[in-house]
Order: sequence, then structure tokens, then C-alpha cells
Amino acid sequence: MQRSAPVLLLCAAHALSSSHGRASTWPSMASVNEVGYASFNYCAPDVTAVSTRRDGAGSDGELEGAAWSPTTVRILDGRGRPWSLEKNGFRLVEAPIDADLDLYDDAAVTGRYYGMCEALVAEQCPGATVRAFDHNVRCEEGKASGRKLKGGSNVQAPAGIVHGDYTAASAPRRLAQLSEAPKTNDALNKPPLDGVDATGRRFAFVNVWRPISEVKSTPLACCDAATVRDDRDLLTFQIYYEDRVGENYFARHHERHAWYYFPRMKREEALLIQQWDSKTDAAKFALHSAFADPASPPDAPARESIEVRLVVVY
Repeated sequence: MQRSAPVLLLCAAHALSSSHGRASTWPSMASVNEVGYASFNYCAPDVTAVSTRRDGAGSDGELEGAAWSPTTVRILDGRGRPWSLEKNGFRLVEAPIDADLDLYDDAAVTGRYYGMCEALVAEQCPGATVRAFDHNVRCEEGKASGRKLKGGSNVQAPAGIVHGDYTAASAPRRLAQLSEAPKTNDALNKPPLDGVDATGRRFAFVNVWRPISEVKSTPLACCDAATVRDDRDLLTFQIYYEDRVGENYFARHHERHAWYYFPRMKREEALLIQQWDSKTDAAKFALHSAFADPASPPDAPARESIEVRLVVVY
């Protein structure tokens, strides 16, 4: 089966149609300047909903209802701070990995790497059942590069829009689907939660984001979940698959949003990102986005990364 692409796919070569006109293309990559400010692609204040269609190889079509408002915000180095999934929605961890593990090989990822990611997340969630169920590999050229994983899926571009991977509606729906027969775009040929009764239990979705090589361009940034208000800051992005409808959150800017990134992340590091938590007093999710760093040298290699999605049942 072909793997499910994650939340949204961005081709950095697309240009903005205008900052407040309706757009059918993905926006160009945001950037950070030399004094610690970055431009992030938020939705314009008057946008109410956005949608797209996703094909079987994991690539998105044109957008409906989108209008972008690139916004300059302060961004800080997140290293050396006591982050937690429950309070902030993300955490950087040391995560050694075998040098010979080919992260462009779907079989190697599902057969070997999924288990490593499950162990990483289980350390942060003692006593919980943790199952990996999906992954995506990104490079800056994305689909335009023509690269494919060993397994047939497209390599995708970094996602340069402020977003969250699930909504209040799509998270419980996706949890239920993980106990059902696999659908189009799913990575595994059996239900990830087969034999696990999640009824009435706390659950969460967590991504393990790892560079395939040291990040020297287009890093990933996270917004502290404690600075986001669900009812004021978010709007729904609907994704139409062949056999289901998924939902993510896009965001409107607010000055309270606090952004952090981890410069020059290495292959031996992983960023754990909370994508949803059903616990009422925990961080629901961390908004996140890639951005272009002008401090990167002109000949910096393209960023290559892999993210694995995991479900956690407490």
C-alpha cells in the first residue's frame, strides 16, 4: 500500500498570489533575518476554511479558499530550555540511529525505524501503548525533484505554512480508523491498533521529526502550545482523499504566539511534536512550520528530513 502523506505539502517554488487575495497555490517559504525575526505564512484574518485534494502518491492539488498573510515574528533558539510535550507540545531529544539505516527505503523505515520511534515516544509516555503508523520524507525540491522512496511514494517538500496536523473532529476519527482495515495512502497492511481497545481512554498523536543529514537550510520551527488559543487562532483545512476526508488546522496570527527552532539539527537528534492530546489540561498540539533561513550559505545542501506519526493510548 502507498503511504499517507502528512498534514500538508508545500512546493517552495510556488509564489504568493497576493497577501490578501484568494490563492490556489501554496505560498513561498518564509524566512528569518539576522536579528532573530522570521516571516511565517499565516492565513489572512478573513479566511474561514481551506481545502484541497490529495492523490494516492501523497501529493496535494490546488487550494480552495486560501489567502496568505506573511507575518514577521520573533523566533528564538530553543536549545537548552526545559520543553515538554504536555506543557509546550514539543521536545528535542538525543536519538542515535544506525548509520546504515536507509530512510529513503519504505521497507527499512516500517521494518526498523518505526520501532525506534515507538521506543523514543514511550520514554516520554510511561505505561502507554505506542504504535507508529505513517511517515513522510521531505527534501526542498519536493515532488518537482522527481525523487521517490523505495516503495513508490513521492518525496515531498517542506511544509512552509503554520499548521497543526489534526483537529478536534479529525483526531478521534483517525484514532478509530487505526483499528480498521487500512485505507488508500496508509503505510501498513494491517490496523496499527489491532487488539488495542482505545474506547474512553486518553489518546495522543505525536510526530518524531528527524533530519536525514545535518540541517543547514529550511529548518523547522514550533510555536509554544501555551501561547495558542484554539477558538481565536485556528481554522480548518480539509483534505479530500479517495476514500476519506482528513482535517488539519491552519492558523491566524496573534502577537502572543512564541516561536522556537533548533539550529543545525543533526541526524542523531529528533524533535518530538505533539499533534493532538485528548487530555483536557495538556497541550493539545504545537503549531509548526518550515522557514527559509537567510543565514544559510548559498551552497547549503537542501534539507532532508523524515517524520513518523505515532498514536499513543494511555
